[in-house]
Amino acid sequence: MAGESDNDRAVLQHLIPALYPRCPKVVAINDKIKLAPALLQLSPRVETLRDSALRMAAGCDAELVGVVVHADLDEVSNQRYEQVRERITSQMRKILPCHSALALSAVEMESWLMLFPDAFPKVRRGWAMRPEDRRKDLTMLANPKEHLKRHLGKPPYRESDSPKIMAEAVKLRQVSARPPGNNKSFRDFADQLAAWKNK
Repeated sequence: MAGESDNDRAVLQHLIPALYPRCPKVVAINDKIKLAPALLQLSPRVETLRDSALRMAAGCDAELVGVVVHADLDEVSNQRYEQVRERITSQMRKILPCHSALALSAVEMESWLMLFPDAFPKVRRGWAMRPEDRRKDLTMLANPKEHLKRHLGKPPYRESDSPKIMAEAVKLRQVSARPPGNNKSFRDFADQLAAWKNK
């Protein structure tokens, strides 16, 4: 599993086993490989990712079952989201010698966290998501990180809180492929992981 930041990778450490319970072990690839902004130089980056994953599997004397990569799209979900997702997914399938899943969050990972509003007050008692935010199409929220800082409550949200929020969502048994709320980028990722079971 790879991601753009330590916090993103830590979120995936909780999220992947919740969505794919057959997952034997999740191991983080700590190389910071950015795929979304690199569409013109995608193949070498995916090859680097492949080499790192194979090296880690060999070092653990383990079989490489699959590779999950997180990337923030850094823009709202639109036609470009579909193009970026298709391009990266096809390169991963072509180059990686195992299952793959792309956690391409539109706009940022925080929009995925917002699918689990009951987890926020478990991390900080003063936090509560606004009722209107529970009904939004979260892929169209232009800056979810800043939105949480402004509207969640005190103390202000920090990116380092994200793994704790996902851990609480898992503890509450709220993480599923189709949680309440609306976020297509989360559903696309969950569907790719679900397809691993059928192969």
